[in-house]
Amino acid sequence: MATDGQGRRDRLGQGVSAVQGPGHLLWRAVNRWQRRQKRVLAPFGLTPVQFILLAGLQDLAAQGVSPVTQTVLAKHCRTDPMMTSQVLRALEKRRLVEREADKADGRAMALAATGAGEKAAREAGAAVDEAQTTFFAALGDDVTAFGDALTLLMGERPRRRVAARRG
Repeated sequence: MATDGQGRRDRLGQGVSAVQGPGHLLWRAVNRWQRRQKRVLAPFGLTPVQFILLAGLQDLAAQGVSPVTQTVLAKHCRTDPMMTSQVLRALEKRRLVEREADKADGRAMALAATGAGEKAAREAGAAVDEAQTTFFAALGDDVTAFGDALTLLMGERPRRRVAARRG
C-alpha cells in the first residue's frame, strides 16, 4: 500500500483516500446525473428506467427488430429482465406500451409503444439530450474519450478506438 506522505496508507495504492478515489468520484457523478435526469423527466411523468425502456423500444423498432420481446428489450437496454417486466407493466397501465403474447412463442411478450408512448419518448428524449449536453459540457472535446473509458470499465469494447497514451 502507498502512503500519503504523512505515513498514512491509502486503500487504493494511488496516494488518495477512498473518498477521493475514482470509484467514489464516479459514484458522486452518477448520483448527480441521476438527480438531473429525474428532474428533467418529472414533467413527462417518467422515471429514468421507464424512459430508457421506451427509448430502447423505439431504437429497436427503428432498426426493424420484430418482434421486440421483453428479453430483447432488456438485453438492448442492459436492464434486469425481471425489473424490465415490472416497469413494462407500469408503462402498459399508463397506455404507453402494449404487450401481447408473441405469435411465434406464447411464453414471450411482444411489445410496441403506443402513440402516446412514442410521443412521450420523443419529447422526453429531447429534454434528456439537452440535459446530457449541458451536464457533460465540462468535458469539452474529452466527452468521447470519457464515454469510451466508461465502456471499457463495463468490460465492453468502445465503438471508437481508444487512443493509447504515449509517454
